[in-house]
Amino acid sequence: MRKVLLCLALIVVASASVFGSEPEKLQFFENQIRPILVEHCYDCHSGEDVEAGLWLDSRNGWQQGGDSGPAIVPGNLDKSLIVDAVRYTEDRVAGMPPDSKLSDAQIRAIEKWVADGAVDPRDEQTAKASEFNLTERFESHWSWRPIQRPAVPAIEDPWPKNSVDQFILRGIEAAGLRPANDADRLTWLRRVSFDLIGLPPSVEDLRAFESDMSAEAHERVVDRLLDSKHFGEKWARHWMDLVRYAETYGHEFDYPIDHATEYRDYLIRAFNADVPYDQFVREHLAGDLIASPRLHPEEQFNESIIGTGFWYLHEATHAPTDVLQNESDIVSNQLDVFGTTFLGLTVACARCHDHKFDAITTADYYALSAYLQSSCRQNYPLDPGGKNKKAVDAINDARKEFANELAKESAWTDPDAIARLKPDSKDVDPLRPRTFRDDNARLLVDFDGGVPEGWSTTGFAFAPIDDSLRYAVSPNLPHLEGTMDSGAYGKRATGILRSPTFELTGRNIHIRMRSDANVFVRLVIDNYQLAPMNALLFRGTFLRGKETDTGGNWVWKTIGGDTRKYVGHKCYLEFVDENDGAIAVDQIWVSDGGAPKEIAIEAPDSEGEWEQLLGALPEQRCSPLLRSILAKSELPGWLAKFRESLKQAVSNVQPSRFVIAMGQGSREDAEIYIRGSHTNRGPFVPPRTLEALGGATQDRLELANSIASLDNPLVARVLVNRVWHHLFGRGIVPSVDDFGPQGIAPTHPELLDHLATEFADDGWSIKQLMRRIVLSRTYRQSSTPHPEVDTGQAAVKDPTNSLLFHMRVRRLPAESIRDGMLSISGRLDPKLFGPSVATHRTPFMTGRGGRKSGPLDGAGRRTIYLSIYRNFLNPFLVTFDMPNPFGPKGRRSVSNVPAQSLALMNDPFVIEQSRLWAERMRDQEPDPRARVETMVIQAHGQIPSAAALEKLLAFVDLQTKAHGGNENAAWNDLAHALWNMKAFAFLR
Repeated sequence: MRKVLLCLALIVVASASVFGSEPEKLQFFENQIRPILVEHCYDCHSGEDVEAGLWLDSRNGWQQGGDSGPAIVPGNLDKSLIVDAVRYTEDRVAGMPPDSKLSDAQIRAIEKWVADGAVDPRDEQTAKASEFNLTERFESHWSWRPIQRPAVPAIEDPWPKNSVDQFILRGIEAAGLRPANDADRLTWLRRVSFDLIGLPPSVEDLRAFESDMSAEAHERVVDRLLDSKHFGEKWARHWMDLVRYAETYGHEFDYPIDHATEYRDYLIRAFNADVPYDQFVREHLAGDLIASPRLHPEEQFNESIIGTGFWYLHEATHAPTDVLQNESDIVSNQLDVFGTTFLGLTVACARCHDHKFDAITTADYYALSAYLQSSCRQNYPLDPGGKNKKAVDAINDARKEFANELAKESAWTDPDAIARLKPDSKDVDPLRPRTFRDDNARLLVDFDGGVPEGWSTTGFAFAPIDDSLRYAVSPNLPHLEGTMDSGAYGKRATGILRSPTFELTGRNIHIRMRSDANVFVRLVIDNYQLAPMNALLFRGTFLRGKETDTGGNWVWKTIGGDTRKYVGHKCYLEFVDENDGAIAVDQIWVSDGGAPKEIAIEAPDSEGEWEQLLGALPEQRCSPLLRSILAKSELPGWLAKFRESLKQAVSNVQPSRFVIAMGQGSREDAEIYIRGSHTNRGPFVPPRTLEALGGATQDRLELANSIASLDNPLVARVLVNRVWHHLFGRGIVPSVDDFGPQGIAPTHPELLDHLATEFADDGWSIKQLMRRIVLSRTYRQSSTPHPEVDTGQAAVKDPTNSLLFHMRVRRLPAESIRDGMLSISGRLDPKLFGPSVATHRTPFMTGRGGRKSGPLDGAGRRTIYLSIYRNFLNPFLVTFDMPNPFGPKGRRSVSNVPAQSLALMNDPFVIEQSRLWAERMRDQEPDPRARVETMVIQAHGQIPSAAALEKLLAFVDLQTKAHGGNENAAWNDLAHALWNMKAFAFLR
C-alpha cells in the first residue's frame, strides 16, 4: 500500500510541476516562444497579408485561427494545430515552418507553452504599453528613484524595540489595528533557529532559553545563531535558488558541470564570514578582475574569482544545430539571472523588443550581453597558500642564477667563434619550420616575440620562451625559443593559453606544437562549451588524448573537419593543461589547405670541447645545439648542480584544484538582434550599463562597482527585501524578483529605504541586517492576532496581513524539513563542505544521463550537500517546492497538495529516520512519559500539555497492540506521527 501511495505522490508532483506561476509563464513566453515565432513564423503569419488567414503575431490571431480553425487550444496538445504543424505529423495541417523543421528543443518549448495554458501577453501589452519613453518610465516608477534616508517615525508607544518596529507600528495604528502579543519564548526560539541556521533548536537550547529571563536572552540566542557554522549553509541555499544552481546541464544526457560544488562552498564561506554585500556583488560580476582579491583566511587562495562561476551554472544542450542561436539563448538566461538577482529587473524581456513596461531598451539588453561576449569561461586553478607561486618564483630564481653562471663562461666577445656556429638565418634552425607553403594561408600568431597582444594565460603553466640563457635547461623536453610552453615549470603546473576572439576565415587551423596526451586543444565557437560532448556536430574542433600526443617531436596538428560550417563565426583558441602534461606552441596558421610538411635539417656536428661550445654562443641566443649538449647527462659540476636544484623546485609544484570562473576575453561590441533573431542583425552597441542607471560605457569591473553602490537605487533595496521575505514569508515588495511596474509596490517604502541605508551604514553586513530584524518586536509577534483586534475590521483594513499586525504562519522549506529530521534522529553529519552526495534514485527515476544512486539518507549530510542533477531532481525535495534549477527563483512556490502528506507518510527516508529517532530515544530515555515529552519538544519545539502526553502515550499502547505486542514498532509509529503533524512542518 505504501508503494502505491508513494507512486501516487510522485505522479501528483510530476503533473503539478508542469505548471508554473503566471510570472514564470510570461517569462517563458518572452525568452523561449516569442523568439521562435519571430524567426520562424512572422514571415508568413504577421502583418497585413498572411498565409491561410492565420496571424501568429498576437494572441487574438491564434485564438481566432485561420482557414483550419483556432491554432491553439490552451492546455490541449492534441487539439492544437500549431503542435501538429511543428511536429510535421501532417494529420490535419502541413508541417510548418515550410523550409525546415524546428529543432527538438524548440518543439518541446512550444509543447510546454501550449500545455501550460499558452500564456501570451501580446494583446495586453498592446493595450497597456504606451510608446516607449525612457525618461517618462524612469521618472514615473518608484524603484528608479534614489534611495532616501527617511526620518524614523516618532512613536510614544512603548511597544517598539527598534526602528523597524516604529515604521511597522505607524502603519498598523493608521489602519486602526494593533500588533499581536509576543509569541511564547519557545515558539520564537524555534522560529529564529530555523530562520537563521535552518535547523531546530536542541532540547538543551530550548530549556536554557526558557529559564533565561534576562534582558539580553534574545540577543544572546541571535548572536549564537549568527556565529554558527550552519548559518552559511542555510543562507547559501537561498542564494542558490537565485543563480539556478545545479551540478549538471540537463537535456538529453545531463552532462556534469565540473567544479560546481566549489561555488556552493564559496557561498557558505562567504555568508559565514559575513562578506560585505557590495564586495559579494563585485566578486560575482568581476571577481576575476579585482586587483587585490579576497583570500581564504587559512588556505590563502583567491576567493573572489569563485563568485563569477554563477554565470555558468545554466542549462545547456550538447547538440545545438545552430550554435549562435544556442549562445543567444544562454546569454538570455545569464542576463535573466543577473537582472533578477542583483537588480530585481526582468532584463531578459528586452531581448526581442524594448521592454513593454520597464525603463529597459533592447539596446540595454545587448549592451549587457556585450560583457558576456567580451568574457570567457575558464577552469581557474586555485593556489592554496600561494604554494605554486612560491615554487614558480624559486624556479625563476634558479634559472636566473644559471644564466649568470653560464654567461661567465661564455666567450661573448669572440666574434670569430660566434660566426663559426651562428646559423645564417632562423630558417636553417632544425627545430624551426620553413615558410608556410600555402600562399593563401594567414598567420594567426607566431610566439617569437613573447605573448602577443590579446592573448592571455591562466595559472602558472604557460611561459613565453625567449632566447635568453634562462631557458637553456628544461625540466622536460628541451625548450624552443619563440614558443609558449606549459612545461616551463614542470608537468604538474597547470594553466590555459587563450587567444583573442577572431573571425574564422578558413576551414583549417594549423598549429605547430609539441605535446603529450594529457592536454586539450580546442576551438571555442560562439562561446559554445560542450563541443567535446558531441563529436557528431563538432568533429575536428578539438584535439585530446592520442590526438595531442606528438611523441616528443615538433609537428603540425590541424583543427578542421566540421570547422568549415563555422567559417565567418567568432571563435577563440584554448590550449588547456590541467593534468600531468605539457604542451608547447610555436605558430598558428589559418587556411583552406593542408598543413606544411616538416623539412628535416641535420644539426651541425657537436665537435670540440665544452668551453668551445659555450664560447660559440651568439649573443642573446640559446641555440638548439646548446640545448642538445645541456640535455646530456655528463655535465660540468656547476651545471649538474643547477639541474638538481631545478628538479627540486619543479617537484614543489602542487597539483591544482579548479573552480569554474569567468575570464576576461577580447572586448567585443554586441550586435542588436532585430526582434531577437540572430539571423537579423542590427547596429552594434558597446558594453555599458542600463541607460536608466546612467548608461556609462564601462569595463566589467567598473560595471560591478557601479552596481554595488548605494548610488544604484536597486541593489540594496533588492537584497534587504529578499532578507525580509525569508524572515517574514513575504517581502516589503512582495514581488521580490520584479521591482518594475509589473511587480507589486512596497507596503512600507520608507522602511525599505531605511533598512537599505542602515544596511550600507553597517558596512553592507547581511548578519547585522538580520540581527536588526529578528530582534525587532515585529518579528517577535505571535501568529495569532491581538485578542482586542476586531477580525471583521482586520479583514477589511488588512486582509493579507501586509501591515504585519501579527506574524505569518510559514511552512518550512524542503531543506529544513529534511535537515530537521536528520538532526532530530541523530543522523545529521555536521561536517561542512566537500563533494556532493549522489542523488538517491527511486525505480521511477530513469532515463539517459543517470548516475549511480546515492544512499537513501544522503550519508546524513545536510541537504545543501546533496547533488542537484537537472534530470534527476530529488522527488522528496521537489514535493516540498524546491525549485527546478532553470531560472532565478527568489520566491519559492508554497503549495499545499496531497503529495506532501503522502510523502511524509510513505517516503522511505522519513520511515527510516523515524526508526532511528525512536531507537535513539529508547536508549537515552527509559521512562516512557519523559521520552514522549522529549520527542515532542524535539519535533515541535513545545512542551506538551499533560492531556497531550496522555493521548500520545495511549497512542503508543494502541500501536503496540496493533503490532502484536511489538513496542519498538509502536515507538517508531509515534516518531513518524510527530513528523506528520503541522507543528513540525510549520513555523508559528
